[in-house]
Amino acid sequence: MIRENRWLISGLAMMLLVPVVATSLAFHTLATTDLADLVAGTPLAVTPTATAAPVPPTPTPLPDPNEIVRAGDAARKAGDYALAERHFREALVWAPDEATLYTSLGLVLVRQNRLDEALVAYETAVILDPALAQAQYNLGTTYHAVEQWDKAQAAYQAAIKADATFALAYNGLGNLYQDIGQTKEALAAYQQAVSLDPELVTAQRSLGAAYANMGNFAQALTVLKTAIALAPGHAPTQYNLGLVYLSLGDVDLARQAFEQVLALTPDSQWAEQAQNQLDQLNP
Repeated sequence: MIRENRWLISGLAMMLLVPVVATSLAFHTLATTDLADLVAGTPLAVTPTATAAPVPPTPTPLPDPNEIVRAGDAARKAGDYALAERHFREALVWAPDEATLYTSLGLVLVRQNRLDEALVAYETAVILDPALAQAQYNLGTTYHAVEQWDKAQAAYQAAIKADATFALAYNGLGNLYQDIGQTKEALAAYQQAVSLDPELVTAQRSLGAAYANMGNFAQALTVLKTAIALAPGHAPTQYNLGLVYLSLGDVDLARQAFEQVLALTPDSQWAEQAQNQLDQLNP
């Protein structure tokens, strides 16, 4: 009986010892394992706290089209037309439907003698805004320069339709009529330009020349004097004035006008023509 109890006690002791040994070995294994050997499980979703907020990337500021246009205008006024073109094209990336930008682009393309490209720019401008008188006028002058008379006339008239007070458009139309031999229509257009803007020098010059071409020298004299009063340093007007004085028989005043041309532009074609007139007056 005592012997059976001894075996029972021994068996119970062994049963109690196994979990203790296993537990001890488990802790030992965990304690001596390098953290680098642990296999990562599913990452935890960490909600940033107020004290550990992520820093957002600094946004790149967008260009200001108005600043780009101002830079283009400054380059144009300085005579750097290639730089102005780059600025206007960059501005068009940000404002592709702005008709005035195409007008500015056309202007600097003309200054670079790239008339075909300028026509495309102006045509785009008037498609975007048919009532943009300046674009219509510029389109007219460019078509005029390449002798596409019908298109030039249509553009000038569209400019006038867009702005009935646009004196420069009437002057352009007058120049066109003059070039295609419609002198009466040219005279009427110039008169309208001058009536709208009496200080528009180019219209006064054109009107004076038109009167002279039609043989109305007295009226031509009056108008050319007005043009010279507005801009005394314009050699072609002085030359025309000399021709008018000759037609009126006033040789002394004609001589003075031709000498003024020589003083203003001594190396120009106008000076050469004025010298020829003086040579005939002073044999």
